[in-house]
Amino acid sequence: MVHKFDAKKAGILDNPDRARFLNPDNIIEKLKLTGEMVLADLGCGTGFFSIPASKRVKKVFALDIQQEMLEILGDKIKKEKITNIEAILSEESSIPLSDMSVDILLMANVFHELEDKFSLLKEVKRVLTTNGRLAIIDWKKMEMDFGPPFEERLSEKDVIDIGHGNGFTFLEISNAGPYNYLLIFS
Repeated sequence: MVHKFDAKKAGILDNPDRARFLNPDNIIEKLKLTGEMVLADLGCGTGFFSIPASKRVKKVFALDIQQEMLEILGDKIKKEKITNIEAILSEESSIPLSDMSVDILLMANVFHELEDKFSLLKEVKRVLTTNGRLAIIDWKKMEMDFGPPFEERLSEKDVIDIGHGNGFTFLEISNAGPYNYLLIFS
């Protein structure tokens, strides 16, 4: 069984050091978001990407399978008076959104944790608009003292191959920081 990030360690997600090696503003810039877009942040955690993205898009669906994460995000939304983020409890292989309701779906450091990547990608295709994009940020396949175990990490090529095998077209790759890559699919 693949290990899941423990909600008890949620503070790590908001540690200022994290933003130094995984800068959400730089990554969001690469996603070319516009004010008319709807973004789904799948595995949103405490809102590390949802909150900065909410300043650039019409709507953010912040989805997570852990209620504790959504409660932390909910507190931030209230505190910052953000009105365009909807926090939604999700299931791993099912996205509780309407067909063709999302312009861009972001998964940050989530893909390697998925038990059933194929079922989830089928759901991603269902919720994306015709010109929608899938953005996957994940850990580079390298030995490190933090992040998921080496054997659970996927190389960029592995993720691209899985995307292709599920009907996605690979568009671009870039660094999301020294330890992470960003892959964009249509």
